[in-house]
Parts: sequence; structure tokens; C-alpha cells
Amino acid sequence: MVETGPEDSAQEKLDLLNQNPQARLLTAGEMADYVDKARNWPSDSARKGRLISVRHAGETYYPAFQIDPVHRETWEWVSTMAGILENEGTTGRSFTLWAATPSPRFDGDTPAMHTGDPDFMTKAAADLAEL
Repeated sequence: MVETGPEDSAQEKLDLLNQNPQARLLTAGEMADYVDKARNWPSDSARKGRLISVRHAGETYYPAFQIDPVHRETWEWVSTMAGILENEGTTGRSFTLWAATPSPRFDGDTPAMHTGDPDFMTKAAADLAEL
């Protein structure tokens, strides 16, 4: 029997996100292409608290679920959530792993599948407060 640790579980969750085109982790170049912006837009936006970045396996990624797939703009909740994460000392990686984990508050779905819901921020804040 092969034992798996927390890092294996995290990788499994991130792999599941990557199966959905609207939730996958994007490199800076892929994110810039996805939103049709300059190549430095993802890193500049993350630095300014307008986008959430994820450090994983020595690389920086940007979850696509932050972007409205129709308008190709960040959802309204992203800046607020980025500020909360920074104030709470929570990493974008931890937030993304939470978003990839099924939650009763999201009817057993992953939060990443509900980022366009009008009550996403309320549910997310309540769910994250319980962690």
C-alpha cells in the first residue's frame, strides 16, 4: 500500500480543477490570453490585490474560476476575496484548494463551480470562516 500525504491530496484537488476549462490553473501567459490582456496583467493584478495567484510546485498560477467566462473579466468578488486572504494571512493556494473541495454550502459541489452565483461571496466567507 502506498501512503499518500497532504501534498498528494492537494495535487489531486488541483488536478480535478484542471479538468474543467473554466476552473483550471493558468500560467501568467495563459491567463493573459484568456482575458485578452497584456502578458504582465496577471502578475500586476495579483500584486495589486485584483487577482488571486497560486504558488504550486515552484510555479505561479492563476485560477480561471476568478474570471467570468462570458465577459472575460474578473468576477466582482475577486478583489474583496484577495483582500480578505491577505488580511487573514491565507495563501491563494489554500483558497484554491478550498475552492476545489466539495462543500455542503454549495450543495455538495466545489465552490469553484459556483463563482458566478450572486451569493458566492456570502457563502464563501461563511464556509472559510469555519475552517
